[in-house]
Amino acid sequence: MPLISRLVEAIETATRLAATGGRPAVALERFFATRRPAVLPADQAGVFAIEMAAPHPVRVSVVILTLNGGEMLRVLFASLAAFNTWPDLEIIVVDHGSDDATAEVLRAASARFHIRHVKPGRNHSFSFSCNRAAQIARGEIVLFLNNDIELTEDIVPRIVAGVQATGGLVGIRLMHKQAGAKAQRPQIGVRFRWNLWLGRIAAYDATPGPRDGLRAARPCHMPVVTGAVLACDRAQFLKMGGFCENYLYAYEDVDLGLKAAARFDLPSVALNDVSALHLMGATRIKRANSARRRRWHRHSFRVLRSRYGYHIRRLAWIGLFGADERFHWGRRPAIAVLADRTDAAANRATQDLASEFAEFADLKTGGFRHRNLFGYDMILSRRPRFPLARAKNLSPMALAVAWIRDGDGDWRANAAAFDILLADEADLASRMTAHLGRPVVAIGERGVTEALRATVGDFLRNRLRFAVLAPEGQSTAAAAISAALRAAGHSARTPVLAGGRRPVSMRDDVVIWLAPPGKAKWPVDAIHVAAFDAVPGGGFPYDVRAGRPAGDVEAWLGSVMAEIGDCEARRMAGPQDLPLEDMQHLDDGALTPFWHDRHDPTTRLIETS
Repeated sequence: MPLISRLVEAIETATRLAATGGRPAVALERFFATRRPAVLPADQAGVFAIEMAAPHPVRVSVVILTLNGGEMLRVLFASLAAFNTWPDLEIIVVDHGSDDATAEVLRAASARFHIRHVKPGRNHSFSFSCNRAAQIARGEIVLFLNNDIELTEDIVPRIVAGVQATGGLVGIRLMHKQAGAKAQRPQIGVRFRWNLWLGRIAAYDATPGPRDGLRAARPCHMPVVTGAVLACDRAQFLKMGGFCENYLYAYEDVDLGLKAAARFDLPSVALNDVSALHLMGATRIKRANSARRRRWHRHSFRVLRSRYGYHIRRLAWIGLFGADERFHWGRRPAIAVLADRTDAAANRATQDLASEFAEFADLKTGGFRHRNLFGYDMILSRRPRFPLARAKNLSPMALAVAWIRDGDGDWRANAAAFDILLADEADLASRMTAHLGRPVVAIGERGVTEALRATVGDFLRNRLRFAVLAPEGQSTAAAAISAALRAAGHSARTPVLAGGRRPVSMRDDVVIWLAPPGKAKWPVDAIHVAAFDAVPGGGFPYDVRAGRPAGDVEAWLGSVMAEIGDCEARRMAGPQDLPLEDMQHLDDGALTPFWHDRHDPTTRLIETS
């Protein structure tokens, strides 16, 4: 990219961030807000079409953790007394060492509810104590409830009905308390999005997006439901191994939801037709100061990324393009169509995409100004000579699609930069497949929108994005491997491995190293292949040790792809946790020793932070 382009890009980026207080997510939202139509139809994907049946009677074990949360417990129990109609509740309060009025509050509440006050003697992690409480619970359904929740309606019957109808993890809509009032935008679950600034996929508390009109007020599937109010079948929770105990007050619910779906095919269901108030963050704030919470959060994010980083990145990308309704983003992809202003087919396609497939679609007609592709999730190019490498602010996660017309110039110079190739007719697609040495999909009578929907869905579900890295001056093998990968329908790029630069992008599903990485950093949420004679125990986390590609590259790649496929299946399934032992018949007098006999992996972090 010429120096002037780099300078303009840097100025535009600095201006954008300065206008939003250095917040990249806000800058992106402003970009969308200025382009999307004023009225958008609500998406129905993942929304329940039928009413759930009335629940049948079961005992519900409510698990509440607390540490000096006496006043919050007072509010919670008062609201429970005011609204709850479910007759068979067992409330297990795990007291992490309170020295406030917690005991008095629980004694008063015992006149109305069956309360088991458990005192393990010191602070434990959320996962550790929730798991122990679930083990000793005597109900068929376990409901984890933050102590900073305040009920505003009768939620337990609806939650029980949700668990019985779906068998999955069930949450509700949360209205965050703000100076004693409800927030205007509720939390409807947990979603994922990529953070380009930090180069990773992040989980966040989801408020209704521009197409969430139905999801915001009806039961629906979500990627994850928040642990502030979370219920599931107790036996199933124990079978799954409960919450992973390596976390410390962050991402426990995210991990559980991912595990439930990946290993047990259980949905996460948000009952957004019922709600409660949530004093957001009060529990964490009482447990630690801001510096300690940041250390805990960094630790927990590393745990999540090591367990589910690959899984999240793949499914989040799939969900944006509508290929997995559970990972719906609350918006559709933003699309830039690169074409001439006089191109009638491109103009029609831009309008059709904007109404049927995209959040919005813009026609980019050329010139220096139109090289700025900030904020677009897909690039649909009609220009064989436009090098995507010269585009400004183009996200590494953007999906690049070439749309080839009969009579176009030669696409060979830039075809390698595209993930998917389309052609207008079957005959043209066949000729271009032979010419370019990789699959070209015919649009035919389906039209561009339907062809994109089908082709993108297939690519995201069944193909991988590769980075094939070789040292400077040794690119022949990398080019041959990349060509073979593209011929099989995958996307492949060949950045140069040089010095301490980081050649791996957050878009890469698989990284094939033709030489040791040296000082280069690598993401844990990619599959790493050593395509050289790697020494075991060298400190680099290779998933596949393939050896040097000698002789027939396609034969070598065939065996390597089998190993990559096995590794990808394991990554998508996630780690397998041991089941929890059922201890519901344990006498209450033995509860404190029961807590102490189990190892809490986060003890050192809690005590030394």
